Amino acid sequence: MRGHVRRRGKDSWQVIVYLGKDENGKKLYRSQTVRGTRQDAERALAELLVKAHRGELGRAPRGLTVAGLLNAWVEAHRRSWRPNTLANKRTAARAWGRLIGHLEVERLTPADVELALARLAEEYAPSTAKEVFSSFRQALRWARKRKLLHHDPTEGVPAPRGETQEITPWTGEEAARFLEYLEKARMRKAYKAFFRLALATGMRLGELQALRWQDVDLKRGEVCVRRTYSEAGKCFHEPKTKKARRRIPIDPVTTAWLREWRKEQLEERLRAGEGWADREGLVFTTRKGTVVDRDDLLRALRRACREAGVPGIRFHDLRHTHASLLLRQNVHPKVVQERLGHASVKTTLDLYSHLLPGAQEPAVRAVAELLDRRIDSGLTTATEGPGGKRE
Repeated sequence: MRGHVRRRGKDSWQVIVYLGKDENGKKLYRSQTVRGTRQDAERALAELLVKAHRGELGRAPRGLTVAGLLNAWVEAHRRSWRPNTLANKRTAARAWGRLIGHLEVERLTPADVELALARLAEEYAPSTAKEVFSSFRQALRWARKRKLLHHDPTEGVPAPRGETQEITPWTGEEAARFLEYLEKARMRKAYKAFFRLALATGMRLGELQALRWQDVDLKRGEVCVRRTYSEAGKCFHEPKTKKARRRIPIDPVTTAWLREWRKEQLEERLRAGEGWADREGLVFTTRKGTVVDRDDLLRALRRACREAGVPGIRFHDLRHTHASLLLRQNVHPKVVQERLGHASVKTTLDLYSHLLPGAQEPAVRAVAELLDRRIDSGLTTATEGPGGKRE
């Protein structure tokens, strides 16, 4: 079952749910007028969809299918999820819909789910299969809370073991070689400054795409992360957590690269004239003033790695490289956490502690010294009698 919201006037909305067709093939709908905000109307739509699936709208429906449940779940959260989250949930819904969407949820068994999971494992990477299964469980919990489902068909079904992709950052020498190449390379200064700032700050791709000149203080050498860019939704939004909103000091060389790029950007803007698209004051733009394209950046990165003679890495590995280089220089993990915008220092340590092969050695030495001291003290005590006299 599907539904949508239509504006009828100021603070007035019409919520419409499609119920299918009658015996003569005529389409059936149920509508409701809602006064208030768009969010109020979206809530009313979610409630109406639930009632439709329960058969409470004057029509005896066929049994609710997996596809119908997943569509209702996505529709109910469409306005509240972030664009990337919505895209991921829709991908999961399509995957399950393709495999078992025709089955009625009340008749769904763990065996059905396990068979579908086996097929998912053939199509997706382990981590993706795990995420798709997690989304399915979320949808089922949502349905059970609304009495659309009275059992859990995933009970006893083990989740796929998502293999964590190994973090492979550059060494300090490789990072230096890459930057040395960038200085001499025939490449847009936008990309040069983008990659330099990524390595110098550990900022995420979306954070760099959303950066504005008002967020950069070139005199003080500081960058403020206030928002991010969603590739899926083609929009800007606030970071997920408070910790992700942060100030990051940058070095003088990175500041100089940004100044050089700013000069070139102003020249590109003059050439574009009225065709310049940017109204945000973005730091990184195309020659037409639009947000720098993710695919173009990744192609430029792959080519730069190849020509610089360094291992090819994902863009996110620039962030990992920033963190690992700081930790190898004994920078306190709390400082690294603040620069990366992790929610907690535990996240930072869980991700990067394995990159420090010698990190355990001081702990081993400290424990050994402590134990040896205790052992020596214990032996002395054992040979002394009452009053400190040796026996």
